[in-house]
Amino acid sequence: MTDSESERDTVEDRLRGQIEAYHAAALAHAAVRLRLPETMGAEDWTAERLAAKLGLSPPHLERTLRGLATLGLVAAQPDGTFTLTELGRALAPGSSSTLREKLLIVVKQYWQPWANLAAGIKSGTPAFEHVFGASVADWRRDHPEHGETFDAYLARESFANAGPILAALDLAGAETVADIGGGQGGLLGAILKANPGLRGVLFDQPQTVAAAKPYLGSLGVAERVAFVAGDFLSEIPVEADIYVLKAVLQQHEDTDARIILQSCRKALRPGAKLMVIERLMPERAMDDPAAIMLDLHMMAISGGKARTRPEMEALIAEAGLRVAKCPKTSDGLAVIEATLR
Repeated sequence: MTDSESERDTVEDRLRGQIEAYHAAALAHAAVRLRLPETMGAEDWTAERLAAKLGLSPPHLERTLRGLATLGLVAAQPDGTFTLTELGRALAPGSSSTLREKLLIVVKQYWQPWANLAAGIKSGTPAFEHVFGASVADWRRDHPEHGETFDAYLARESFANAGPILAALDLAGAETVADIGGGQGGLLGAILKANPGLRGVLFDQPQTVAAAKPYLGSLGVAERVAFVAGDFLSEIPVEADIYVLKAVLQQHEDTDARIILQSCRKALRPGAKLMVIERLMPERAMDDPAAIMLDLHMMAISGGKARTRPEMEALIAEAGLRVAKCPKTSDGLAVIEATLR
């Protein structure tokens, strides 16, 4: 075998593995849907006893448990029983991990649109709409159980991964921080936890703001937060020293992104700042593959897109704002600080 043939086989093997990765996600999703993690707990189970407990087919469950063992979600014991592993416990309700929510969101909300990406590419509209017959925002509103799962996941992920953003945010002199389109307040919660002297404002859709109150209460910061419901495509009736707009513009095409920025512009007082936090598109795809995949995800799901720095700065300028600085976080996000002209 020549070197070029060996390299080709290695590349093909890598792609083959990526194509077949759906096996693992489907198995893990089946485990969650069948309530295996919460049922198994710390006990050892035979397939027969577990099947009887859950009303499942014993031989089919045993084959599934063997598959889950290859993923490290259960351990197959020498005596023929199966035990939930630490990784498997991460998929149980109430786990500190967000893997369970991520799995449910990906399989229910993302798989089919991505599988129908070609339809979106042909039409120029989000593949999500081809599959579900509605925009992702409308669909989540009309299917609140799925919308709440998404919002809760996003809040926990935002809180857990806020460190690099906190390090890059310039909050000097601020007394109030408003998180615009902030979901259940994961990032705002992290900001307030790290800055006890600050007060916060959470602005989002009514159903999202309602769900945010107990979440921010669990973080011990709700008493410092004003909860404001509304639509940033209409107006943002919020006064603050710093407005944070994290991963919002990427969910929208340019027309709506301009409207959102204009709404922010109207809300800003002299001396206030707008912090636009997004992953920017690189000049070359391989400089930041994560940004490329984010852009494709926005194309498939919401119709938005990731933007280059010049594109983002142009949108901000069109809204009547100027970019003061643009530091990057340690994990590659841009923190674009904009002020009134």
